[in-house]
Amino acid sequence: MGGQRVLVIEDQEDLAALYEQALAKEGYAVSKAYTGEEGVALFEDEGADAVVLDMTLPEMHGVQTLKSIRGMNANVPVVVVTGETSDETRRQCERLGVQEYLSKPADYRDIMDAIGRALSDPKTITEEYQVVTLRLPTRIVRCLMGLDENIERAVELICEEKFKS
Repeated sequence: MGGQRVLVIEDQEDLAALYEQALAKEGYAVSKAYTGEEGVALFEDEGADAVVLDMTLPEMHGVQTLKSIRGMNANVPVVVVTGETSDETRRQCERLGVQEYLSKPADYRDIMDAIGRALSDPKTITEEYQVVTLRLPTRIVRCLMGLDENIERAVELICEEKFKS
């Protein structure tokens, strides 16, 4: 791991302390934030090699926090650990490129494994990402969703086909 820095954004202080202890035991350097705004500011000031993010945060919802982080770095691996069960929130997180979405209460080993996978995924290390917002007609979105539920993968499939020929 070599001292990779993990930013934990979790409003439950006891849970944040548990994450910090577990991550430190695995050899990670850890920064903690208890609100979305604090997490964004900490990410802007110190950066991170990975982020562990809760969705139900005071001041700024986790999705907005994720959007802000993505605006600064579209490539940083993000693992969501949340009690929020909304399908829409999960879809938004997937569109914003989270590596994993774990439900609370998450097992300690599952969290550590998810962070390990996120940090070792060669795609997150070598491939450059850029977050874009497109305004597409509903018929085009339906067509893309017909190819694959994840629009990003649908666009990738189209691009792969185009570049094969």
